Amino acid sequence: MKRSLSTFPPRVLLATLLLACCVGEAVAALGAAPSVAAPASGARRLAAAASAAYTVQETVLATGTTVREYVNAEGVVFAVSWKGPVLPDLGALLGSYAGTLQSHVKDPSRAGMRRAPVNLEQDGLVVRSIGRMGNFFGNAYAPALIPTGVSISDVLQ
Repeated sequence: MKRSLSTFPPRVLLATLLLACCVGEAVAALGAAPSVAAPASGARRLAAAASAAYTVQETVLATGTTVREYVNAEGVVFAVSWKGPVLPDLGALLGSYAGTLQSHVKDPSRAGMRRAPVNLEQDGLVVRSIGRMGNFFGNAYAPALIPTGVSISDVLQ
């Protein structure tokens, strides 16, 4: 028997749609070199901004979410921020720091808080993420990678 889309539970359809939208987005990972490849299909790179201590590269993903990469003079992404209708793949944005976030959200003390805002500050990583369907925003940074003399609160305002 064939199933039509209307016979699938709404949660299954929503999860499938979100996964399909997030596949193949071209963004850099925290602590890595910035993404220099052409953005994924449907994404577009906006102009980069620069200061003496760091540069900012902004990409609008195919999902409509804007991701900013903050790159220090050594060419390493020290912070990322996002804002848009779909939460980007935080595992991809955080790169080698993703395990720290995973441990935090799976912590038993957060049981029942699956949709609660993330406010993590540990192990050389700070992550702030909040939102709801259609309006997600947040940022993450590695304090050790912030350029000398740069205030992260000024950068991520």
